[in-house]
Amino acid sequence: MPTIFNNIYQFECELGIGGFGRVFLAREMVSDRQVAIKQLNNQDTTRQKAIIHEMQMVSQFNHPNIVTYHHHFSENGLLFLVMEYCARGSVRDAIHGRTMNAAQVLNWIQTLAETLDFVHSKKIIHHDIKPDNILITEGGTLKISDFGIANTGGGTPPYMSPEALTWGSSYVSDIRIDTYALGVTLMELLTGNNPFRYKSPDEIQAMHDQGDFPIKSLPDWQQEIILKAINKVPELRFQSMGDFAAAIRSKHVPLLLDKDAILASQAAERAERSLSTKKWSRAGSLLEFAAGKFPNNVNVLRALGKFHLMQQKIDRAKSAYETAVKLNPRIDVQKDLGWINLAMKDYPAAISLLSDHLHRNPSDLEAHNLLLQCFYETDRQEVAISLARAILSIEPHNPCFANNFYIASLLHVTDQKILPADLLGDYTNDFIAYNFAVANESTPTHAWKNSPTLKSKLLFMDYRFRKLSHCPLFIADASNPHPVERSIHKVIITFGRDGYLANDIQVAGKTNVSRRHCLIVNCRDDVWLYDLNSTGTFVNGERVKGKVPLVGRNFVRIGNKEYVIASDKDSLI
Repeated sequence: MPTIFNNIYQFECELGIGGFGRVFLAREMVSDRQVAIKQLNNQDTTRQKAIIHEMQMVSQFNHPNIVTYHHHFSENGLLFLVMEYCARGSVRDAIHGRTMNAAQVLNWIQTLAETLDFVHSKKIIHHDIKPDNILITEGGTLKISDFGIANTGGGTPPYMSPEALTWGSSYVSDIRIDTYALGVTLMELLTGNNPFRYKSPDEIQAMHDQGDFPIKSLPDWQQEIILKAINKVPELRFQSMGDFAAAIRSKHVPLLLDKDAILASQAAERAERSLSTKKWSRAGSLLEFAAGKFPNNVNVLRALGKFHLMQQKIDRAKSAYETAVKLNPRIDVQKDLGWINLAMKDYPAAISLLSDHLHRNPSDLEAHNLLLQCFYETDRQEVAISLARAILSIEPHNPCFANNFYIASLLHVTDQKILPADLLGDYTNDFIAYNFAVANESTPTHAWKNSPTLKSKLLFMDYRFRKLSHCPLFIADASNPHPVERSIHKVIITFGRDGYLANDIQVAGKTNVSRRHCLIVNCRDDVWLYDLNSTGTFVNGERVKGKVPLVGRNFVRIGNKEYVIASDKDSLI
């Protein structure tokens, strides 16, 4: 052990040792001032530079409740930090073997909350608040130390919140990490017990779910403050350290009433009810109003994203969800983001997001169907078949998984005309009937593996169509000056080149009309047009890429023909 550090400091004694390194008491030989010198074990130069930068920033605050950083130096690849010496040690030392006076504890925590409120205003999050990192001067002043891991996402597990224990990067900039840690510290100082010590993340989560903490002997208002500070949901904690300190001063947790948040949530709920009943126009109007009035409300943004996603407006959906996630990184939109990535053909990202969602929500059949579609689109038909078969073992007549099992099987054994009954017994539905007809047509409209492929003409069944209830669809030839409307009562209505009798609507034209050009899925209040990898299908002047919803009156152009299509006969006019 050297007796002189950096030719400046005379070693006196060792103050402590831990995973970070060692702490020594030394005396500055010129000024005769006592200092604490921390020797860090980490020899990573990048990390050392980050620590020095953070310590230099903190030292500029000159705050009476933050340990003063004097100097740093390096020897033999090790970093040494020279800091203010706090003669009475840490709060951990102060509570060792004795019960703390509640009034003193609450005064301490109020001081710490006010100090951290100041620190947070400087865009710094401590990330390791605990009794060991709160020091006491000879005169009894509290000092927060160890800013070495500030803003890095580290911490000590018994003081880390459930979301921080996931080590996700999105939590690094959340001040409520410190709120939780200070709440645990308060509980420990008042009760002498940190119940999260030696517990795994899963065990800590279970304790929060049960809400069983050793605080029943404390006054009600103290219990309320602790439970508020350590709530497992960050949005339900104190949203600032100023609020935490105010609650201690007033001995009361104020009821948080945000009128705008209530009104925004109500608007989002009304819109989601309209979405669930497929009242698209009403849902759109409600969300347009809500988004204008409450542009930064997470519930409104989430409902808006869902609306755009269900209308296949992927860019708008993505924008709404991304804004929501920026406002609240913990919002559970992984399924919807997976759906968006599926639509954007980023299949690895979609599979990752959907798999993570299903790990937490294993009974979400819509998410299972989206995951199945990822495998189907990437030609991993064996995996798609396995997933569909697993769901069908639970729900034998689920129409989506039955159809998608069938088409994945068709593609898995291309060139073989599989009967639905061979896979599904006597069960069938409109989607299966359509796909069977495509695979078994007498006048081929596809060339199996060659272009146009069998897959390009098959129809994957979205979960939204699981309740197959159709309504009349009215179609009129807009090219005719005296059009005669035609009503069709079918779930799946096909368009294609004239002479191909498998199509419901035969369109005059040669190679500018594909043999199976497009189709309409005509479900009640939910009508969609699918382009079947054709020479071009246009809806209201825009070329269809994949599929689009048909709401109200629509002009559909195929080749040189234009049709007016609507679910309501009066809308044709």
